[in-house]
Amino acid sequence: MTPAISLWESYMVETLLAKGMSSSTLISYLQNEDSKALNDFDDTFDYAELIQASNKANATIIEAIQSDYRIKYVSKFGIKKLLDLKFSLQEGTNYRMEDAKFYDIPLNEDQLETLEKMFEPHWKFINKRQTESGYLVDLLHVTELE
Repeated sequence: MTPAISLWESYMVETLLAKGMSSSTLISYLQNEDSKALNDFDDTFDYAELIQASNKANATIIEAIQSDYRIKYVSKFGIKKLLDLKFSLQEGTNYRMEDAKFYDIPLNEDQLETLEKMFEPHWKFINKRQTESGYLVDLLHVTELE
């Protein structure tokens, strides 16, 4: 079963990974409850919160770092932030966003698979179009599907 973490936890994990921290180092800091090392590496968040979450659901956070994960609930602004953190994709430059819809997101197969797992069951990828480098896809909230 794919582990599920909160959007806030995913922001903290993805920020550290995007700034160059390895998964194994992150896991080590969490297991050793070393918030100072995490906050020295990046001061965007108070990483004591991630350590606290990890202590409550250790296996879930660690498993999420090691593999794909699902976000318990993700808003359209959460998706926008994660597309930027994880893949450096930005609205207006790489894709379009209108209401609860994202259009023409460029993804390779691995990225698409990761995001499908991450955003289910609340968001669905539709209109997958093959390109030279992967796909262009649209993402809609399930309430927008007819």
